[in-house]
Amino acid sequence: MSPIGLSFLFLLSLALLSIARGQERAPHGLVYESPLAFSPSAYDFFHPNAQKPETRDPCTASKCSPLPLAAQVDATQIYENKASATQKGGKQIGAGGVAGIVTAVALAALLAMGIYYVKVTRQANMCRANNSVQSHA
Repeated sequence: MSPIGLSFLFLLSLALLSIARGQERAPHGLVYESPLAFSPSAYDFFHPNAQKPETRDPCTASKCSPLPLAAQVDATQIYENKASATQKGGKQIGAGGVAGIVTAVALAALLAMGIYYVKVTRQANMCRANNSVQSHA
């Protein structure tokens, strides 16, 4: 059997063994995890935008302008305008681009294997031809 056939058979047997072994594994994942209680600091870390209890606001009694709130609203609007301008001009690779890259890499690897096979075959044929010529002389 040729070396390519043997390597293909070897890889096929490894794939079948890994598939068979993968089905014997115990179930795993988030569904099988036990629920844990978070500490308040951990909850605050994972939920930074959660509603916090109202503290004493000094502007409620004197009806003063909530300047930090207005500054935050303006800053949010400026940020949204910059973000939308960045999204319009930026290029992103879609699923087709990723598939094209993967296909190109696979074809390049296949081409390299083909070139290597032709090179090795030619070397073997030249060695046989040289041995045949030397034995007849």
